[in-house]
Amino acid sequence: MLAFISDMAVIPDIELVFPDIPVIPDIELVIVAVKEGFKADDNTGSPEPGEEYFVWVHNLRIRIHPARMASEIARYLKLDDLLVNMDMTMGGGPMSGPLTASGVDFSNYTQAYNFLQEILDDSVLQLVGERTARNFWYGIIVVVGIAAICNTVWTVVLHSRKRASHANRAMPAKPTNVVTKSLSTVTAVVREASYLQITPVRNSCGIRIPPFGTIAIILSYLAFILALEFINNDVPGAQHYQSLGVRAGWLAAGHVPLIILLSGKNNLIGLLCGVSYERLLVYHRWVARGMLLLVTLHFSFQSHGWSLYGLMQLEWATDTCPPTGMAAYAILLWMNLTTLAPFRRMSYEFFIIQHVITYFGFIIALSIHLWGTTSPWSADWVFVSVGIYLFFRLARTARYVFNNVRPARATLEALEGGATKVRVSSRQIKKWAPGSHVLLSIPRFGLIQSHPATIMSTPASHDGDLVFILRAFKGFTRRILKAAAASSSSVDLIPKDNSAAAQTFIALIDGPYGASHSDFACFDTLVLIAGGTGVTFTLSNLLDLAHRAASQKLPLREVHFIWLIKKKAPLSWAAQELQFASETLQKAGIETKITICVTCDDTLVDPVDAQEATGCQCASGRCCCVDGRSDNKDSCDDISPVDGQGEKSLSKGAVNNPVLQCAALQSGRPCFDDLFRDVVCQAEGETAVAVCGPLGLSVSVRSAVVKISDELAVHKGTGAQGMYLHVESFSS
Repeated sequence: MLAFISDMAVIPDIELVFPDIPVIPDIELVIVAVKEGFKADDNTGSPEPGEEYFVWVHNLRIRIHPARMASEIARYLKLDDLLVNMDMTMGGGPMSGPLTASGVDFSNYTQAYNFLQEILDDSVLQLVGERTARNFWYGIIVVVGIAAICNTVWTVVLHSRKRASHANRAMPAKPTNVVTKSLSTVTAVVREASYLQITPVRNSCGIRIPPFGTIAIILSYLAFILALEFINNDVPGAQHYQSLGVRAGWLAAGHVPLIILLSGKNNLIGLLCGVSYERLLVYHRWVARGMLLLVTLHFSFQSHGWSLYGLMQLEWATDTCPPTGMAAYAILLWMNLTTLAPFRRMSYEFFIIQHVITYFGFIIALSIHLWGTTSPWSADWVFVSVGIYLFFRLARTARYVFNNVRPARATLEALEGGATKVRVSSRQIKKWAPGSHVLLSIPRFGLIQSHPATIMSTPASHDGDLVFILRAFKGFTRRILKAAAASSSSVDLIPKDNSAAAQTFIALIDGPYGASHSDFACFDTLVLIAGGTGVTFTLSNLLDLAHRAASQKLPLREVHFIWLIKKKAPLSWAAQELQFASETLQKAGIETKITICVTCDDTLVDPVDAQEATGCQCASGRCCCVDGRSDNKDSCDDISPVDGQGEKSLSKGAVNNPVLQCAALQSGRPCFDDLFRDVVCQAEGETAVAVCGPLGLSVSVRSAVVKISDELAVHKGTGAQGMYLHVESFSS
């Protein structure tokens, strides 16, 4: 048997020449590119009825039944309809059509087995499945490429603002030409559609609905893989469900490298797109769920195809693929179930350990399954993913060893409000971006535990030490608070005096890992909002801006710093840092307003049993008290003008703050709608809003940003400048 095969990916006019069989013209057939040609089996002579021939292409053994050769190739590949109703004679009889059970006696074991093998004869289907898996990756590359281009353009825009500021141009954060104005308009529309998040804050069982932008990406991804699975995949006859199952299996195999790429802390996709690894974890989980969907379709379609003819038991008895596939499927299902938020939050350390172990179990089970199929080279997707995992794991390990070759020393200080200030002196880590976080381990309080912690300090502050504030909950954070409270030493952070006398502990650091927010110095106005210990993120950015403003001119003109706390006690956590940042920014000509919103402090406000009388909604996550100096409700109505220019305070209950002279201490939550409206109306360029805190706070800020952006029609010809939002969440 001879065949003509080119290295071309798409080959028109392929000639398949068999002894005594006419040439079949005008077939457009997709074949894997062949570097070493092909070889044929040693079949000789003219074909007899029922005789089969084999062709080897790229180590793939393709079985071809001469009587159905032309029609099967054309229908399986579904590239065109050139061979529809094409007749071909063999031995004077007409060729057979799609594979059917006509004439098969399923009570006869031999006939049933042979028919099952005909169904499983998926050589051509495997080629199409492999091509579909490649098409899936072409789509992923296109999406990542577009995101990388957008990230590059945005970076160029921010750099242009800094250059304009250095050149003393007026309003450097405002678009000035047709290109930048058009880009700003498109950006504003996309932001309004993507920022909004509607998720239950209470009674949600840990379930969080992502922002609309994330939902849109997830839905687009699901539509993409389903389109690849079903479009142009309607093979007639007994192999219909086999075709659907094979393609779903190939798509699932192609998912494995992407899942690994989205999981690593040293993340290539994140680097290209300007997104931090923790923001990609939601896509990591959803791609894994997409793979679970495809594997479910793979098993269901094939099982249904066998069951239609009563061949399920025979298939399980004669083929090793079903049991090995079920083993891999069971592990994949477990991994997906345990990534649900309630399970992760029960014990995050246990979740990580079991997740890594089951990953390797899944890889082994999947490899065994794929090796037993008619396309063992499909396991290459698994090997690629293992290579990616090992590469990034080795890179992370090397960085970890470098950071801790000379272990850092940690000093603990108990703070009011059940928190611990941890100051780490490291001789290896001297640079990090504002808002970065690390995985902090103090072996004295947990040998294998690494706690994520945002760095409150900057390389230019606190003598170059890393400073963290950790609120005590349970486990590691509870143990370090007890140790800090038992110590009689205290540490003054700015400057560091007498810290050598304090008890220190060995600290091991994995990181730092930078946040994905834009450079806040490149905006006209900045609003930093924190809830509780979320102040570590906002304060690190405030300190960074202060140090930079002291030595260079920035586009930034105005900063609003808002910290929401339940009691006044946490004020001592960052009093020195806030005072320093405020004074430095004011000297640099950047107007700075610091507001501390206390929601539930009996010394500032009077608790009331008055949801009916005051409208207070403590149970819903809003303010739990009212201002004791006035009987007004703690709501948006608390924001009132204080001068003729329309500037608004955040509460009527403002009082003097003896702890922090640079800040206004006020009761109740601010109304973000009025705050953002006032800020945007007075801005001379784009406004940045950054929030870090509980879910309820971030949802409120998102809603307010979208509402004001739409209400003022920012960057849409009204003169109102745009709003950029960054949300740093607490979720794991």
